Amino acid sequence: MAGKDKDDDTGMTGRRKKTWRELDAGRGKSKYNSRQDDPGQQRIERSASYEKYKAAADSLFTGGELPKGLAETFDPEGKRKEQKTAFAKLAQAPDRKAWATMVIEYLEKYPELPEDLYFLDSLLDHPKDRLVDKALGKLEGLQTEGKLTKEKTPRSLEQRLRALEMTSMDDETKVRAKALRSKL
Repeated sequence: MAGKDKDDDTGMTGRRKKTWRELDAGRGKSKYNSRQDDPGQQRIERSASYEKYKAAADSLFTGGELPKGLAETFDPEGKRKEQKTAFAKLAQAPDRKAWATMVIEYLEKYPELPEDLYFLDSLLDHPKDRLVDKALGKLEGLQTEGKLTKEKTPRSLEQRLRALEMTSMDDETKVRAKALRSKL
């Protein structure tokens, strides 16, 4: 029994097949509209108030400046902003000696070490052993939490840990540096 529209001699139907380009163009085009196709949604997303709302939400999660209402609630005295500017000044130190002094002043005022991996990496090279020990402890804590991965760490971290292994006067620091380096 032959198919409905098939020609008995050639075995071909009267319909032509779509090309790959036509098949690809047809994909993803459902008859139901998406948010991108909704003109009302596009108008809302282009509005100034939506842009302000989105910028405020982004700054909240990226550590930027808090919106006025949230700043009054979460940081009424402005300590968060002060700490952020003090931390930014550390990067602008003119030389290594000034940086070491500024780090000591910063940590006296804000004793909790930030989770900035590059800052913690640079602290491993600080002349004060207690700061090196504190930074090493913070890095070990981040490693146990899973926040210290090979992809996220600075390239120099492994070399600084190796240098600590070789040059540190404290045997415990040597062991800790070696253990952390092996976990990376």
